[in-house]
Amino acid sequence: MKFGTLVLALIAANVKSGIAKRAKHAPSHGQYEEWLDVPIDDSKNPYRTYDVYKAKEPRKGVLIVDIHGGAYILSSHHDNYGFALEFLKGGYDVALLDYTPNDGKKDTAGLFADAVDGFIHLLAHRKEYGLEDEAIVLTGDSAGGHFALLLAEALCDKELAKKLGLGLPKVRLQSVMLNCPVYDFAPIGFDTMRKRAMKRMFGPNFDDMAARELLSPRTHIASLSVPLFVSTCKHDFLRQQSLLLEQDCRKLGKEIKFVDIPSEDKRIAHVHNVLAVNLPESIRVNQAMMDFASPVKEKE
Repeated sequence: MKFGTLVLALIAANVKSGIAKRAKHAPSHGQYEEWLDVPIDDSKNPYRTYDVYKAKEPRKGVLIVDIHGGAYILSSHHDNYGFALEFLKGGYDVALLDYTPNDGKKDTAGLFADAVDGFIHLLAHRKEYGLEDEAIVLTGDSAGGHFALLLAEALCDKELAKKLGLGLPKVRLQSVMLNCPVYDFAPIGFDTMRKRAMKRMFGPNFDDMAARELLSPRTHIASLSVPLFVSTCKHDFLRQQSLLLEQDCRKLGKEIKFVDIPSEDKRIAHVHNVLAVNLPESIRVNQAMMDFASPVKEKE
């Protein structure tokens, strides 16, 4: 049975209601030096913004740049505050990128462009935040994992960046960390969603397979030249995507740290370590991520 736009609308309404009830800018409460909802242009679009949080000393010298999930149609960088706080407590500086949720009128490439625009603006202003000398670790969950991996691949491959129409600055990308990511984007949705729901989630050109292949991280995984961390779990509905990513990386000889949680606890599900950071399994995954993100000198 395929699901349609009503189910998507109900999911979006439920998530937005939950977001509205949360305390704004939860990681800070005055504890950290911060730049909140920084606009990347004059559009006054609340989604074309990002947050920056500076950890207390001793700092790691690593900037975690995170892209949130949300099935391409909901959520914002505000959702990942609890996740960001874990890294801040560990001495990592954190930036939370955003993108405009799809309303059925914007193709997935437009959402990705929002996140990339935020990344470029962040890097252009790093000196103002005192982060200009830091290594970059890209991270993302679910749809955000899709965007984080695709951006990392483009940062590693100038020709791919050109194909995607991206003018990316030179950065010191240390690694990529993904939680329950979308990896093989091209076929996503065709076996489970009605056409109207596909259009709502992916935009009017949802069935343009050439465009979907270009936006699929799996198409370009050979381009990735930095270490990769991937987490999933037994009850992750996108688990097969992570398993496929691990398989491809092993075949290509890529450096990958793969964490697959076998828990029977139904709370340990899709992006559990982002949405429920205090669960024992979430603590395990997030600590593994922090260890993975440690500066190269520390690891040596």
